[in-house]
Amino acid sequence: MKRAQYFSALLTSMRELPGAGEVMSFSGIRREYRKYFFAFPLAMIFVNVQNLFLSPLAVTTKLSATTYTFLAFAAGAVLFLACGSDRNLAAASKITASIMAAGLAGWIILPAGTPSFCGALVMMSGLGGCISCSSFSFVFLLNNTERFFGSAMILLSISLLKLCFGLWHIPAAAGKIFTASILLSLFLCMISCEKKDYADRNENRPFASDPGVWLAVYVLLSYFTIRITGFYVPAFGHPSVSLVWSAVAVVPVLLCIAVQILFKRSIWTLCNVFFLSAVLSYVMWYSGEAEAAHIFSELKETGLLVTIYLIGCVTNKFCSFRMHKRLILICMTVVGLLYLGIDLLEAAMPGSSVSVVTASVLFAGFLLLSPAFSQYLFFADWSKELRNVCMTAVSQNPSEADEVERQVVTLDGTGLSPREKQTALLLLRGMTVRQAAAELGLTPSTVATYSKAIYKKLGINSRAELFIMFGGRRQ
Repeated sequence: MKRAQYFSALLTSMRELPGAGEVMSFSGIRREYRKYFFAFPLAMIFVNVQNLFLSPLAVTTKLSATTYTFLAFAAGAVLFLACGSDRNLAAASKITASIMAAGLAGWIILPAGTPSFCGALVMMSGLGGCISCSSFSFVFLLNNTERFFGSAMILLSISLLKLCFGLWHIPAAAGKIFTASILLSLFLCMISCEKKDYADRNENRPFASDPGVWLAVYVLLSYFTIRITGFYVPAFGHPSVSLVWSAVAVVPVLLCIAVQILFKRSIWTLCNVFFLSAVLSYVMWYSGEAEAAHIFSELKETGLLVTIYLIGCVTNKFCSFRMHKRLILICMTVVGLLYLGIDLLEAAMPGSSVSVVTASVLFAGFLLLSPAFSQYLFFADWSKELRNVCMTAVSQNPSEADEVERQVVTLDGTGLSPREKQTALLLLRGMTVRQAAAELGLTPSTVATYSKAIYKKLGINSRAELFIMFGGRRQ
């Protein structure tokens, strides 16, 4: 009976999930948050294409240069996790950006070989710290729309860079200039971080061990596993195909993003595109269709967009700053072990069998987990927030949401204006001033003004008293 129920749930979820669409609009990108909007994408872009710039630094050991630089990157990220907090995040952003800039200067100026390679390691360790700092702003400062377009920018930039390096020979000097431009732009974003922007972001709410978090982590680890194993498939690099076929490989990626924006399809659809294209890339390769294999291998990079967007939204919903750090630590550790393990496995067992089996097993796991994705993520009680501008903090008490809904009637007799009522309800739902501003389409200073007016009309002095007055609980 349980097996029949499972398959019934599986069929139902496969039918309903494509309709769980999100609404994205460029108007949701806030000008005052541009430094935070660009910081994380710039760091992620370079991390994902570092092999195009740093591969000439290969050293004479069993491990590749990419593995060494990733380990330096991971070490920098872990160091920040050990020392960073929401109170010193702005200062940590400036310090890690300075370390990255110092390593960049060493990589450019020092003689080729070991000295330059050491500079690259320092640069990557600083970059690891930068990506940890900017991931906090990506999760807790940005809204859903900004997270989606930031993720899309990462994906498109990586695809276009790979296309350029696949079609033309880029001189080493030009590669260094391009690297410097990306990292210096990141440096400017990071040193512009302000302490006041992080105020009231860590609300000390307990981590809710929601299955949606771990489903998002499953997609993240699946993406990196498939990506790392794909490094060792010759057809997936930049095969000798015509200019047309190389350019065509970017078109499906553009179409996927356009479908998401214009036709409001579910991000779950892109999850399917990622897993299915990973499997089809191997099918095409074994069938002797190198061009098709290359196209599907590029299309599977949509997994990066899905991964970053989902992790950002779900973490914002359920995690405190401390739990966010733990998730980064867990994911960085696992990805680092994947780099090491797959590197060593490939040296001992050259071939693509590991890659094929890995992609197939992960895709099968994703399909079997479809009922869970439906129940705990795309059709969960809170899933409508994926279609809103902002996520809201998880409530500590399941009945608290009902209490907030009943407050609509209560607020009718308070003498508050309609906009003040909207602001009060968002504050009672646990939103910060900046989150409420994004939800209402106003500036944080305007919402702060409304908050003061609310307190004055109600004869109170703080949000704590607001919660007490209306029977809510402090988040």
